[in-house]
Parts: sequence; structure tokens; C-alpha cells
Amino acid sequence: MIGSDEEENGIAIYFNISMPVMDFLTESHNAMQSHGVKLYAEIFVNGQGERRYSSFESEKNDLFSSYFNNTAYNSFFFSCYPAENISQIKQFGYFYDEPSSYSIEVKGGRETYKSRELIQMRMIAKNPNKQIQSFYRTVQRDLKKISGLQKHTQKNYFYLPTEKNIIPANPQSQNTRDNWEDFYLSKMESVE
Repeated sequence: MIGSDEEENGIAIYFNISMPVMDFLTESHNAMQSHGVKLYAEIFVNGQGERRYSSFESEKNDLFSSYFNNTAYNSFFFSCYPAENISQIKQFGYFYDEPSSYSIEVKGGRETYKSRELIQMRMIAKNPNKQIQSFYRTVQRDLKKISGLQKHTQKNYFYLPTEKNIIPANPQSQNTRDNWEDFYLSKMESVE
């Protein structure tokens, strides 16, 4: 029997990993190139929910990594959807239309001196495009081969060992990241 987080073909619909986000992007880069997949950040432009999409360029790693420290950062995503059509996406965001079949949503990735947020990848469509499905299978396999990577015995995620607290990807953390992080960490301490 297949677990609730896996499809019949054996790739996980959800894949959670804790590692520095730039290492994650570096590890994903070869699979992106070989499968013709691009990476985009989704940034809120204003309080009305309008979004801007910025593509990842390997020579601009620092610029892309700065999005993770920006309170307007919402998520990022891998996609093989034609880039010229991204400008047509309107107020409801990238994933509510045809592009969902060509995309993998990625939440999390923020990191501070005391915590590291999980990176949560999710296959959006029930019937994904074969190109994005092949990429997702490859990137999961490549990430699992990282030297030193471990699987949490009780929770469903992989991680590189760190002294930092690993906290879940939380979409509510935008605009209140530091307060939310402090709240979550204090909650963890009271449980222990």
C-alpha cells in the first residue's frame, strides 16, 4: 500500500527537507538544466495580494537568496510552463490555472541564527506534465544522495544536521517572521 504522500508511480507528492536554501538550489540546478525547468520566486507587491515573479539565474545567487529574508516573499516554484506566459498570471497567483500541471510549489527556506525553516516541495496537479514529473523524481533522488543527509525517525522529513531548531514551513510567517519564529520556538521549549 502506498502512503498518503506518494503517488502510484512512487514519487512523493510532498517532499520535506531541512538544509540551507542556497545549497538546496545548487543541488537542484543540474536537474533543472537537464529537464528544462526554471525556478521562480513569488513576491507580494502590495497589501492587495498582487504578486511579482522573479526567475532564478545561477549567476545571481545572492539576489535570489535575498528574497528569503524579505517579508514579501511568499513561495517559490519550479516550472516548465512557458516563461512568456507568466506575465499573464493575475491576482490569484500562479497555481490556480493551467500552470499547476507544469509546476512544483516550494514553501519555506527561511533561516536565522537560531532556526531553519523546512523546505516543503509539493506536486500540485493530480495529473502533472511528464516533464515536471520526471524533474521532481530526479530532484528527490539527487537530494537523498547528499552526503550526511539523514531522515527524521518520527517525522516525515530529511535534514542535514544542524544546531539550529528545525521549524515547519509556515505561510503565515510572512510579514511577522521574527515574532512567529519566537512564538514557535517558545512553544517547542515548553513541550520539551
